[in-house]
Amino acid sequence: MPPSETASKGAQGGLFLLAGLCFLLPFVSLSCASEEFAEGMNTEQVDQTRSGVQLVLGGSEREGFFPENAIARPLPDEEPEFTIPAEPFAAVALVAALAGLSLVFVRVTRTRLLGASIAGATGAASLLLLALSPTLRALGLSTVTLLYGFWITLGIFGLATGAHVLQLRSGGMSERPALQEPLRENGREPP
Repeated sequence: MPPSETASKGAQGGLFLLAGLCFLLPFVSLSCASEEFAEGMNTEQVDQTRSGVQLVLGGSEREGFFPENAIARPLPDEEPEFTIPAEPFAAVALVAALAGLSLVFVRVTRTRLLGASIAGATGAASLLLLALSPTLRALGLSTVTLLYGFWITLGIFGLATGAHVLQLRSGGMSERPALQEPLRENGREPP
């Protein structure tokens, strides 16, 4: 295996491994209500930070202001709880990172680069859809803030996509067959 191909595989594996590890970082901050609304309801605003893995798994209970209690003041002794569902766009992005990492083991260079390009583009697109996700906003939360883990992961997926597309294009140009010389017929050049 040529050294350039080994370096390419190492860079690909490193980018997708880093993207997968970034799912351990904080992705979003969920806020239940605006500060003015929380003061009017005599409730304390509770913000909760969720990592990418927590978005993928979902299911943990969230304590704090629940939108159903907006009609009447919540009882002071009760802590309303609700479950945050798993976010499918975060799951697709994590699967794309794992798929890109597994493509390191593909021997055919063009297939590996094409697959890595697709995995990077899929991861970036699913994170963009996560940013616009109606699932998080449907919980009645007034503010969803994207945190540094989200932005770093999106940047890594974008970098992986761009790098592999460029490698695919440069490799595709060098692998083209040379033009064949025209055949001579009866000792003359064809027109």
